[in-house]
Amino acid sequence: MENSRKLSQLMSVHYPKQEYIVDRLIPDASITILSGQSRSFKTYTLLEIALSVAKGQPLFEKFETHQTGVLIIDEENGERLLQQRFRQLGADTTDLPIYTSSFGGFHLDDKHVGEVIDFCETNDVKFVILDSLIRIHGSDENSARDMSKVFGKLREFTKAGIAVLVTQHNRKAGAGYGNSADAMRGSGDILAAVDSHIGVVRKEETLLSFKQEKQRYDVELGLFKVRVHATKDSFRFQYLGIFSNPPEKSLVLLPTVNSLLKEHGQLNKTELLEKLSQRNDVAINEHSLKDLLQIWVNDGSLPQPIKGRGTSKYYRSWESKDE
Repeated sequence: MENSRKLSQLMSVHYPKQEYIVDRLIPDASITILSGQSRSFKTYTLLEIALSVAKGQPLFEKFETHQTGVLIIDEENGERLLQQRFRQLGADTTDLPIYTSSFGGFHLDDKHVGEVIDFCETNDVKFVILDSLIRIHGSDENSARDMSKVFGKLREFTKAGIAVLVTQHNRKAGAGYGNSADAMRGSGDILAAVDSHIGVVRKEETLLSFKQEKQRYDVELGLFKVRVHATKDSFRFQYLGIFSNPPEKSLVLLPTVNSLLKEHGQLNKTELLEKLSQRNDVAINEHSLKDLLQIWVNDGSLPQPIKGRGTSKYYRSWESKDE
């Protein structure tokens, strides 16, 4: 074969490490897909990503970004909604390298893709956001052959050194899909074609769960949650942490437990569980709390408990202990 090479030749080639537009979430010169149900704040998330990247500031104050120009190709919402949501996110008076094209009739064909690549090269844009996938092609989403052609066109951007983030809708809720990738509408080859996939689920009115189902260049991130604080005039994301394993749950709950112990001086496990159960943002059972209390005492996050009657123990924070 013309392009074949020996393993020793392959291993002798030096490739630079993979860089990221958004650390671990959106690789540089790649295709990333963000999928979710309607009303899962996908557009707000896209705009927050655009603002963070254009500023070179961490997304959700957590994920580092590589500063670059951003082009948003919007075939989903229109300029009025984009303006309103940017204002809610605090961008109304900010001069940033963000460009928008709304309802411009963009289509994944040679003409439009070439025009966008030329625009990006002229304006130092390395990140293109497409909202949404269904609006920019006329192919059958359930056809692996058709989707292969669609993503072949998207690959033209990555060959030019441009990262692409595209949104995709999920199927209707209630079908029992195992994860957000399974719930994504269209052929399974869509997931195979992308470099990174991020699913978003709106669990409550203001709570979003993000799950990375695919990351071609690293281990997938665990499920992380973000709280939304929304009013008519403002919209803010609050990162809550990764919720895939007990250590992260420990980090999330410890400040609350410390606050309760400081307030009440000392509490036994039953009293502490009762106080926690009264908080809407805390979900924990007796066995989990027992395990976490032992972890916190062992790692020094809490002082040794005081022995009470029978087998009961009273827990304190370091601050309540010193008072």
